[in-house]
Amino acid sequence: MSDNLATLPIWKKGASAYDRLSELALLAREHPERFEEFVIVYRETLKNGNWKIRTMEYNGDLASRIGLLVLGQDELLQESKK
Repeated sequence: MSDNLATLPIWKKGASAYDRLSELALLAREHPERFEEFVIVYRETLKNGNWKIRTMEYNGDLASRIGLLVLGQDELLQESKK
């Protein structure tokens, strides 16, 4: 019976990074077909106060990954206008 159940991500406002990534992982587990390729970019603040930009990628080559980043940037800009 549990094969017929689908869990929807909560997308809680003010969620922690752990919560948000856990929600994304749940979505990827239940709908792996939606995750053909992805790029995650995040900023870490080091002990000295400097920022370190880190990335995590899945599938795709360099051109595809950069394309995803550009498309994601465009999507963020469009969403901010709503």
